Amino acid sequence: MTKRDIIQRCHEKCPDFSKSLTEKVLNFILEEIALSLSRGEKVKLSGFGTWSVKKTSKKVGVKFKPSKKLLYYLNTTNLDAKINR
Repeated sequence: MTKRDIIQRCHEKCPDFSKSLTEKVLNFILEEIALSLSRGEKVKLSGFGTWSVKKTSKKVGVKFKPSKKLLYYLNTTNLDAKINR
């Protein structure tokens, strides 16, 4: 599913809103999620899951690797049950 698919489905469920308004709302939500993660905050959507950013430690050895920030996602049991029906 792409962002366009999500916009189309939202527009079908709420035809009172234009596609452009639906796209603006979705972009705003995604931007807020990205900003929260960049500030190191946890993002939790009830019934869907939780995102967080964790920093890895530096790798010391022959080939030095700097630390990285990784995005972690943990889905809720509610979503897990829907997926595994």
